[in-house]
Amino acid sequence: MKILATDTSTDTLTVAVCDAHAVLAEIVVHAPRTHSERLLRTADNLLAQAGLSLAEVDALAVGIGPGSFTGLRIGIAAWKGLALGTGLPLVGVPSLDALAGVHAEAERPVCPVLDARMGEVFYSIHDPGAQGMSPRFGPAVGPVSELIARVNGPVLLAGDGAIRYREELSAGLPEARFAPPLQDHARAAAVALEGLRLLEAGESGDAGAVRPVYLRKSQAERKREEAGA
Repeated sequence: MKILATDTSTDTLTVAVCDAHAVLAEIVVHAPRTHSERLLRTADNLLAQAGLSLAEVDALAVGIGPGSFTGLRIGIAAWKGLALGTGLPLVGVPSLDALAGVHAEAERPVCPVLDARMGEVFYSIHDPGAQGMSPRFGPAVGPVSELIARVNGPVLLAGDGAIRYREELSAGLPEARFAPPLQDHARAAAVALEGLRLLEAGESGDAGAVRPVYLRKSQAERKREEAGA
């Protein structure tokens, strides 16, 4: 089964096509605020480089967050459009789970950390096991101090939030390690592999059921509420 996946939850735009045995092609690019312009063009280019057409794809997977409100809406809307236009099954993959999956061979717990702006981070904690990383806690959103208070012992930190708040995290978690640069960002290949696992486990693939994970209200919503109050 070939699956076309994307994650647009951060400033990284990533698209991949995989099967159960290999990453057939993947594009990862730092593209802040340009996902709407680049996503479908990037997907077309990826399939062309892999020597595939959309008709040869069997399923779709998309990162559902938490993350950027705008980025999530762009990725989910685009992939829902592809699913409805082709009849392909679509599965939503939690973005923090996918980032933890990049470190499936880690021997210590993995804590993916995404920058949530306004001094906060999105995070979760995953434990290593025979079947890869298993979620222990999260997803959650809060200040870095909250993350530090929740994590116990050695942990591997990964993601743009870990990069931005490295100094504070290092001081509060002296036993922590940080993911190397090649493994500290979103990867559509990880979304694809998790999507395949979910489909094999019985996920329906119903595009209508795919929803973004929002752990807090958007800035626009908060401003409206403040104005109303």
